[in-house]
Amino acid sequence: MIPVSLWTIIGLFALLSTSGCVSKATYQQQLDQNQTLQTDLYGTTEKLNNLQARYDIVEQQLEDAMAQNRALNDQNIAAMAEIDRLKNIFQARSQQQQEQLSALEQQQQELEAQQEQQQQRYQQLLDNKQQLEQELERERIAREARLAKMANTYNSLVANLEQEIERGEITINKLKDKLTVNLVEKILFPSGSADLTPAGIKVIRQVGDILKEVDDKDIRVEGHTDNLGISKALQAKFPSNWELSAARAANVVRVLQREVGIPGEKLEIGAYGPFHPVSSNDTPEGRAQNRRIQIVLVPPAQA
Repeated sequence: MIPVSLWTIIGLFALLSTSGCVSKATYQQQLDQNQTLQTDLYGTTEKLNNLQARYDIVEQQLEDAMAQNRALNDQNIAAMAEIDRLKNIFQARSQQQQEQLSALEQQQQELEAQQEQQQQRYQQLLDNKQQLEQELERERIAREARLAKMANTYNSLVANLEQEIERGEITINKLKDKLTVNLVEKILFPSGSADLTPAGIKVIRQVGDILKEVDDKDIRVEGHTDNLGISKALQAKFPSNWELSAARAANVVRVLQREVGIPGEKLEIGAYGPFHPVSSNDTPEGRAQNRRIQIVLVPPAQA
C-alpha cells in the first residue's frame, strides 16, 4: 500500500504540471478527494481481505468435505464389499443348512419307514404269539386227551390181562404218552419156535382189541431174544436170533392185522435179536425175560 503523503505529493505535482498554478480551494478539494479515495481503498482492501479469508475458509471446508466424501466413499465401498461377503456367507450357509435340512428330512422319512416296518413286525409277532398260544392250548388239551386215552388203554389192558400180569407173563409200562406191552416168550411161543400157541393168539387178540381203539398211534411189534445161539436143528430155518426175532414179530403182526382187524399201515415190525436185553443173560430167569415180544404204541409214521 502507498503512503498517504506520497499520494498527496503525486497529486499536487500533477496539478501543478497541468495548470501551472492552482488556487488554495482547488488544492483543498483535491486533498479531500484523495482522502476519500484513500478511505474507499482501505474499505475495498478490507472487504477484499475478508472475502479472501472467507474464500480460504470455504475452500478449506470444501477440501475437508471432499476428504470426508472420499472417506465416506471408501467406507461405502468397504461396506458394500462387506455386505457382498456377508451375503455370500449367508447364501453358502443357507444352502448348507438347506442341505442339512433335506438330509434330516430324508433321515426322518427313513426312520418313520423303519418305525412302520417295526410296528408291522411287532404286530406280526404279536399275532404269531397269539396263534402259538392258541396252538399250545389246543396241543395241551389234545395231549391231556391223549394221556387220558392212554390211561384208559392202560387200565383196560391191566383189567383184561390181570391174571397174566399177576403171573409175570405180561408187563405194561406207561410213561406219559408212551405205552409198552411186554409179553414173555412162554405165553406166546414154544421154545425155539416162531409159531404162536393158541393161548398166545388169545392174548394177542386181547391186546389188539384194546390197542386198535387208539387211533392217534401206530403199533410197533418188536421181537427180542436172549444171547444163546440157535440150535443146529433150527439153524436151517433161523440162521440166527435176528431171523427168529423177526419171524416172531411178523406172526404177531399177522394176527393183529388179520384177526383183530388193525390196518396194515398202522403196524410196524422190529427185530432186535439179543441186542436190547431187559435183564441179565447170565441166569435162566434173566434170559426168560429177554425172550419177549414188545408191543409199543408209537407216533404215526410220516408219509
